[in-house]
Amino acid sequence: MNTEKKILFGIDDSEFALQAVTAVGGMLKNSRDHKVTLFFGAPDPNLPFLSKALGLSAEAIEEFEKVCTLEEQKVLDRCKEALTNSGFNSDRVEMICEAKCSDPAYHLLQLATEQGFETLALGLRGSARAERKLMGSVAYKLAHTAKDQALWIIDPRISSRDVLVALVGAPIGIRVVEHVVTYFSHLKDSRFTFFHVTPPLPPQYWDDARILDTKERQEREEQISQWMKGYTDRVKAIAVEGREKLIKAGVPEKNVSFKIQRREGGIARDILEELENNDYGILVIGRKGSKEIDQFGLGSKAHKLLHNAHALAICVVN
Repeated sequence: MNTEKKILFGIDDSEFALQAVTAVGGMLKNSRDHKVTLFFGAPDPNLPFLSKALGLSAEAIEEFEKVCTLEEQKVLDRCKEALTNSGFNSDRVEMICEAKCSDPAYHLLQLATEQGFETLALGLRGSARAERKLMGSVAYKLAHTAKDQALWIIDPRISSRDVLVALVGAPIGIRVVEHVVTYFSHLKDSRFTFFHVTPPLPPQYWDDARILDTKERQEREEQISQWMKGYTDRVKAIAVEGREKLIKAGVPEKNVSFKIQRREGGIARDILEELENNDYGILVIGRKGSKEIDQFGLGSKAHKLLHNAHALAICVVN
């Protein structure tokens, strides 16, 4: 994984975007090597239509274009100011404006691919949020299409900087740990909890359509016990490696823990309960778990958490 910490942050002209930028600035201010590029996809004012509808002269249209350009720059300047006022170093901030942008999500992805950004960030909601959705339209699109980048979706009401790292025991778990170490190990005073909810038993361990005798029942229980141990050991190995890397990066040993529990209300629901009961401000999860569930390109657990978790930064790792 590339250790360069470049973040492409999509903004708009909303107050929510300012708040999200401020929250991320506070989260990253103590790191010396994060770089943030603010991207504003300015809407197309459709000048030919305005000229025809209002009977504007060429000179008036040219003047209007200048005003639009100034307003677009003001949006970027306000967000940069919010970022630096939160304590983030202004020398590590760049700004890009895409004029006449009809699809900010598409342009964000295109820019990320062209310039090698591995992490995208944006606020949970935008200036034109549909009430039927919990996420704004750009966040919604990126959540389901940004398959090659990690995606941070920020609800600026972040209550803490403690980190919950959701592990599923698949190869994605290793990438989740790498992302945590690369992007959050500067949070020396934060709690880091590697959290795992054991999945339901595979079908081969389900009870048969008949009642098992004592010997068969004992054999089945031994098989289940071995499966659980093997699965848990693999997850623990990922967590142990992550713990060692965080400690090596300077996080105090007492601030890193591992928690595993049996599934109670469902994996996503159990993660939500852990978040709510223990005041985490950052959740890091994999885009997909061990099953190749292709629900709009997003795993079912990540999908549920993005729509139901609040007051934190959710980091979805590809």
